[in-house]
Amino acid sequence: MQHADHLWVGEYEDAEIAAMAEFAVADAILSLASERVGQREARFLQVKKLRGSAFHSGQHAYRLTPDGLRLFPRLADAPIGQDYAMGGTRISSGISALDDMLADGYWPGASTLVAGPSGSGKTLMGLHFVMNGASQGQPGVIATLQENPTQLQRVLAGFGWSLSEPNVEVMYRSPVDIYIDEWVYDLMDTVERIKARRVLVDSLADLRMSAADEIRFREFTYSLVQRFSRQGVSVLMTSEIPRLFGAEHISQSAVSPLADNIVLLGYQRERDAIGRTITVIKTRASRHDPTVRKFVIGSQGIVLDELLPAAEDAHKSGGGLASVPSP
Repeated sequence: MQHADHLWVGEYEDAEIAAMAEFAVADAILSLASERVGQREARFLQVKKLRGSAFHSGQHAYRLTPDGLRLFPRLADAPIGQDYAMGGTRISSGISALDDMLADGYWPGASTLVAGPSGSGKTLMGLHFVMNGASQGQPGVIATLQENPTQLQRVLAGFGWSLSEPNVEVMYRSPVDIYIDEWVYDLMDTVERIKARRVLVDSLADLRMSAADEIRFREFTYSLVQRFSRQGVSVLMTSEIPRLFGAEHISQSAVSPLADNIVLLGYQRERDAIGRTITVIKTRASRHDPTVRKFVIGSQGIVLDELLPAAEDAHKSGGGLASVPSP
């Protein structure tokens, strides 16, 4: 007897799967659904049943394209059964004084979270990181949801950098028209294609808007950081803090525990101006200098200045970070 594969298509509710005969005899059951994410509709595929075989559980996003259905399997990073080698030579942040605060830079494959209020220099710190690597022959990706390539080129030109650098690639996506599933796979493909060693993600707040929920966002962030770590790819992520002075927490999303390094940028009230400050909050498996430093932004980018007075003195003078928040 000749065998043939059959595909049945119908419109059903989830409750009908347990009650109707066709679901009992089917070897595989695939469910298609859509969810509202902001002003958009996100489509998801879920394997409900696959007789005699294991399958990847959960919701897998997909998009309908002129070439058909494009599927993005859920990026859940499972534990691996063996150790993997990590580089032993530290890499520069692109800012020599910050390297000193970090005990001679970052470990390769480490993830760094740079948090601070609007305009404090988060993006510029990420550009230092990528452009420094490019100058040493380490390809880098600027995955931005902030500036489009034209705007970004104008920013870079002000510091003597250029997007024409052969070791740098920009992956720009509009924050109002992205899906986190598609974005993650596009980033991983770009990193693999150019053999990138450094990645800037600017910013996490915009990326969070594209996720259906907080758990999904955290799952994708964790999985992406872990995969890049195993590949020796260093990631710097920016996150905006809503308060201008006196940050109470590092990130509105629970991503700070995922980062190997946390750098906090802030503002310091001065007599007739507002100055910028930087503090290294955390470095995993390494010592660091936790002092609060002033910095300025000039033609050379970020340049660290003097140490600030002790916390109690700064508090008396009416400004600065009176205390360092915990991650």
